[in-house]
Amino acid sequence: MRLHRGLVAGVVMTLAAVTAGCSQTPDRLDAAPPAAKQPVVPPRVAHDPPTTFRPTGVLMPWEAYSGLLNVAGTWMYESELPVVLHGETAFVATPDRLLVFDTTNQVTRETIRPEGGEPVSPLTRDNHNTAAPPVITEGASPLVLAPFLVRQAGTGTQTARSSTQFVAADAKTGKVAWRLSLPLPEWTKGVSDPLTAAVVGASGNVAVVTVSHKGPALVKNASTTYAIDLASHRVLWSQETFRAATVADGVVVGEKRKTDLDDYSTPAGYDLTTGAQRWQGQEYYNLELRPAGPGLLHLYARDRADYRHVYQQFLDPRTGEVRQTDAPTASKCRHDGASAVVCWGRDKVVGVDATTGAVLWQLPDEKAGRIAPRVTTVWHGRVYAKTADGTVALDSRTGADLPTPPGIAPDLVNAFTGIAISKSGDDVTAYQSAS
Repeated sequence: MRLHRGLVAGVVMTLAAVTAGCSQTPDRLDAAPPAAKQPVVPPRVAHDPPTTFRPTGVLMPWEAYSGLLNVAGTWMYESELPVVLHGETAFVATPDRLLVFDTTNQVTRETIRPEGGEPVSPLTRDNHNTAAPPVITEGASPLVLAPFLVRQAGTGTQTARSSTQFVAADAKTGKVAWRLSLPLPEWTKGVSDPLTAAVVGASGNVAVVTVSHKGPALVKNASTTYAIDLASHRVLWSQETFRAATVADGVVVGEKRKTDLDDYSTPAGYDLTTGAQRWQGQEYYNLELRPAGPGLLHLYARDRADYRHVYQQFLDPRTGEVRQTDAPTASKCRHDGASAVVCWGRDKVVGVDATTGAVLWQLPDEKAGRIAPRVTTVWHGRVYAKTADGTVALDSRTGADLPTPPGIAPDLVNAFTGIAISKSGDDVTAYQSAS
């Protein structure tokens, strides 16, 4: 039988249509719908430093504040936001991932995870995020640096092992540039309590990573510090029983112990490139070292022979020389990016000279009728803080009230963004700078 040519064509077209509609591959199910026309986002304007912020912002990923807020809507454990800002991007660190978050569009552009093993302490919504903030290097091609503790399963006759995976990502694109595996030191074997790994700082082509343990275990207060060459991607040197606190002018400064089990420690400085010891201080009990900018290190400790005697000093991190013997009691000290350091804690705020440590101003000031606000951060000559009456800003050099309330009191800020606890107290929001 002959079929009409038009009828044959119609049958073929019908079969083609049916076949297309009943494709056996699921690609179409996962395919994204045609892209809708995206709204045009006006370019962000830099304000250095921000005077005010827009009243509404974008919610930060839950990882940025997981387990760090209490029921009163304030930070627990004197927590530090595990975030660093670069332009309009926020890099959020956790023990098992690094998020690249766009604070303009509220989009997580990249999620960087460890490779070649499972994270030792994966973060869930019920856990406290113990990660330290990532570190961003300086220069024309900045890198974002973060470490992961990774466990590799045993295969064949090879036993299971753990390592620190050091990750360097391009700060502009958020893409991983390279990775470096650091074998964990011997003292970590048999330690039951969680380890922590943090990038303490970077200068030039060298970054410093510290792996630490501090808790009631057989091995206590143990640390190992590594210096990593960012150009050749190799370890330059490592130092056992040394917990780095900061990097300043070619010197790595931190807490040095004789052994992992020693209850006493000394402040010490090591050459950033060679690892040679530059200086070492006296032995203390309960030593705490806090960075206070490029020219000062805040020391709090008790005398080894008489625990009632407390030392509070500012040291020169390059030489260990004592700059001031009466440094203020402080939970945090921050360099303002100019010529002052602001320290706060125990209902007191003190501004000091960034070179000498000499006191410039302090609050409260009963004679002037001024109270001490609750400082959240300091940036480029401006102090951001809260009082019972709202947010305030101070001049970091003089302590004087600035005329315009900022609207929020950011815990982290740059020219584009301020990150602060939301008004609800339940989460964290990124607010655009407005003026």
